[in-house]
Amino acid sequence: MSPRTSDNESDEAPHPRDAFALHGHAEAEHDMLQAYRGGRMPHAWLIGGSPGIGKATLAYRMARFVLAHPDPTAPDVQAAQTLAVAPEHPVARRITAQAHSDLLALERTVGDNGKLRTEIAVADVRRTIAFYGSTAGEGGWRICIVDSVDELNRFGTNALLKILEEPPARSLLFLLSHAPGQVLPTIRSRCRRLLLRPL
Repeated sequence: MSPRTSDNESDEAPHPRDAFALHGHAEAEHDMLQAYRGGRMPHAWLIGGSPGIGKATLAYRMARFVLAHPDPTAPDVQAAQTLAVAPEHPVARRITAQAHSDLLALERTVGDNGKLRTEIAVADVRRTIAFYGSTAGEGGWRICIVDSVDELNRFGTNALLKILEEPPARSLLFLLSHAPGQVLPTIRSRCRRLLLRPL
């Protein structure tokens, strides 16, 4: 989901970082939860599906869960039925406020001309290298959500590929795509693919 361009868009759906409900994707959510608590969490996920289907909501939901529960072997993680984290949880509140130091979201931003860029800036993608190169602020995981990988140019894709080739420990990368079949094979092959079915 692209960022809002003004504060007067109150009729729109909330940004996925502010959405706590996920509808129609229980199977995908279960797959992610099982991978995490089973110790089989891939470092990168390619989440595909049509625009507005819930890819970013699922990614933020997983990010909240992992940052709130950094130990996948903890009893509360093993007993969890969903990836739900209460909105009043400190991690959820920091993510909503865009103030969690261990979560980086890459999406198109507003350029110097005041208009939304057509691509995710390569400089923003390069920030992920420094982000993953530093220690997690809370001693847990470092998570980056790219919304969407379809909006990367060749230079941004190459910068992202460097991270995928040498992922740091306890790092997660969620790549969202409206057309995952068109994502470069070199990126696809380094990700676990998860396709969200139409509702």
